[in-house]
Amino acid sequence: MIKKLTILFLLFAFMQISFSCKEDNVVFITQNDNLGINEAFEFKFDEVTGNTTKESLTNSNYNISGKGINRMDGVDSNALFFDGLSNEIEGTLPTNLLPNERFVISLWAAPRTYPLGTSSMIALTQQNSSTGVMVGVNNLGQLVVQYFINGAFAQQVSSLPLTRNEWSHIVVGLNPADQNVVVYLNKNLIINQNTTSGSISWPTNSTAFSIGKNTMGEMMGIYDIDYYSGALDEIKIYSGKATQDVVDFINNQYVSPTDVDYQLNIDYSSDFNRPTYHAVPDFGWANESYGLLYLDNKYQMFYQKNEVFLGIAKQNWGRFTSTDLVNWQEENAVLWPSESWDIEGAWAGSSIILNDGTPAIAYTGVDGIKAGVGIATSSDNFQTLTKDTSNPVISQAPSDVDLDFRDPFVWEENGTYHMIVGSGISSIGGNVVYYSSPDFKNWTYGGIAFQGQQSQGQGRFWEVPILYEFPNGKDMLLVQKTPDATKARTFYWIGDFNNGVFTPDSPTPKNLEIVNGFLSPTITADQMGNITAIGIIPDEVTAEFHMQQGWANLFSVPQVWELDGNNTIKVKPHPNLEALRGTQTSYNGLNLQDGVPNNFNGFKSRFFEMEASINIGTASEIGFVFGKSANEQEEYKVFYDVINQKWVVDASKSSLSTEVRKDIRKGNFALSPGSTIDVRIFIDGSVIEVFIDDESHFTGRFFPTLPDANGVEIYANGGNANADINIYEINN
Repeated sequence: MIKKLTILFLLFAFMQISFSCKEDNVVFITQNDNLGINEAFEFKFDEVTGNTTKESLTNSNYNISGKGINRMDGVDSNALFFDGLSNEIEGTLPTNLLPNERFVISLWAAPRTYPLGTSSMIALTQQNSSTGVMVGVNNLGQLVVQYFINGAFAQQVSSLPLTRNEWSHIVVGLNPADQNVVVYLNKNLIINQNTTSGSISWPTNSTAFSIGKNTMGEMMGIYDIDYYSGALDEIKIYSGKATQDVVDFINNQYVSPTDVDYQLNIDYSSDFNRPTYHAVPDFGWANESYGLLYLDNKYQMFYQKNEVFLGIAKQNWGRFTSTDLVNWQEENAVLWPSESWDIEGAWAGSSIILNDGTPAIAYTGVDGIKAGVGIATSSDNFQTLTKDTSNPVISQAPSDVDLDFRDPFVWEENGTYHMIVGSGISSIGGNVVYYSSPDFKNWTYGGIAFQGQQSQGQGRFWEVPILYEFPNGKDMLLVQKTPDATKARTFYWIGDFNNGVFTPDSPTPKNLEIVNGFLSPTITADQMGNITAIGIIPDEVTAEFHMQQGWANLFSVPQVWELDGNNTIKVKPHPNLEALRGTQTSYNGLNLQDGVPNNFNGFKSRFFEMEASINIGTASEIGFVFGKSANEQEEYKVFYDVINQKWVVDASKSSLSTEVRKDIRKGNFALSPGSTIDVRIFIDGSVIEVFIDDESHFTGRFFPTLPDANGVEIYANGGNANADINIYEINN
């Protein structure tokens, strides 16, 4: 926390500054004859609790709206954190107290994520009204000052961005009487421009204001894209002129700020759909995971992140860390659009430790027309990343392909760095292209490493590719087919990669999942040598649902992959997941009668692990029901269809909401009548993960609306079956 003024400074200030009361509780501050400013309004945000904040000089309280009221250490006592999606303070101020000839705003800001549009730290403006002043930040992080003089609009934009995750002191002086506007950043003059003469235009009687959101109505789809993301503190409005002496005087009332420590206090206690032990963003949008690796006693995992928009637009690199692959801590974003070549998004890529020990990444940058590949390095174990000055190291897709070009995957072998990138040829199908480099900076194109066939259902375009060597020397090429006539799907080939060319053992790829729902895995060897993967499990709900929810998508629990003798990837839960197990309840020797479900003595939960050994006996269908309401209006079924040899995920009755996925998905799985299968099921709010016989996996999502939709059952139809069940509460 920032310390208060020392007694010595107070004594000095008392000697140098005289205070005298003016009308309407305005305080006059002057230092010598040349320093005079009248303080009209101040928002200190020093409250400890509650959903209101006070304007100190008029003693007026204003509501703070949004998903959570997040207070944190500021530059003087407390500050407010604004999530960039929902937080705003609205109200009105008396217009007669707002200066119209010499106007000064002072505030402290620590931006976390730059907006998609132009956000506002404070807006004394209204849409469709030619009045007021706004101080905000644009999508490049540049400081933006907008104002109306004599009803005419003008704008000033700083050349450099505000530093993210650090406190900055901003002072704006608008002086139409002197035909001048100035902006100071941390006491340095960064804008000094002429204005027209006249006066600032204000509405009569009262002036509407917003703190944390612009008022000009910028939207993308149903989402406002003008919310401010980050911390704000000590917003003060003065009449007077913002000279260097005035700026120094205001700034010197505060000692140097400490590191920014954002405190998020979003109350999800009533959101039973939100997972508790899967990696999920604090709020905002999450997409593809990538770059998983172990470094300095921590696992690092990156992902496509957007805190200011619940969708895909100008993506950042989010970051999670974990000591055990199970409990994840979300960290600040480490990479974001900032250059002309990546201004439309820092898209997916991968991470690597270079031969000299330097952590590094390769990523996709998009300029709005084409995609290229850039690199960045870290000097602090991925807490921050520095983009290379030679970016983009690959400026655009090679001429061999005519579709998009993204998601570099990199590795080192025998002193050479290798890279594959997802792409495609519109007349043929998806592919990956190959590059090599001796130094990770200078890359040589090596041609198409492997070409898929859209005519054989392999998709038109491939993204997030992985090339990985298993311990037996066989190579895996894994890609995600983007949606075309069918949904996105992850599949793979096993074969050999030599001299920039991948040769599969079979031309037909294998699906990674039995039932489609798990995408874009990232892969690494954990500290015990297990080949470990984590993927994205998308919500597949409407934008309206995401807006109400405040977060989007999540990541799977960690898996361990092995390659069996048939060159098929066997998927099983990571052993570290057993640390989540709490109280165990066992139901041994359950005799499942045809059409008579068993509800485990009334067990109800949306957060648990189930371990089941099932002999399917004579049943034609054996399955589970989750999220079942007492009136049976909502229920989510997962079952094995013995006759058709398929696992089925039936979400058709899973929710009364019309904004969530309620389809039926199936996947082939051969199992003989009378067989015994071992199943581990992880239920975590709205997500289910199913592991079968330590070799197969699939996921699903369900979003019930009723508070009592937490019933659990096992059943058999068309015959009888037997089961031994362990249910574990979750220690989290």
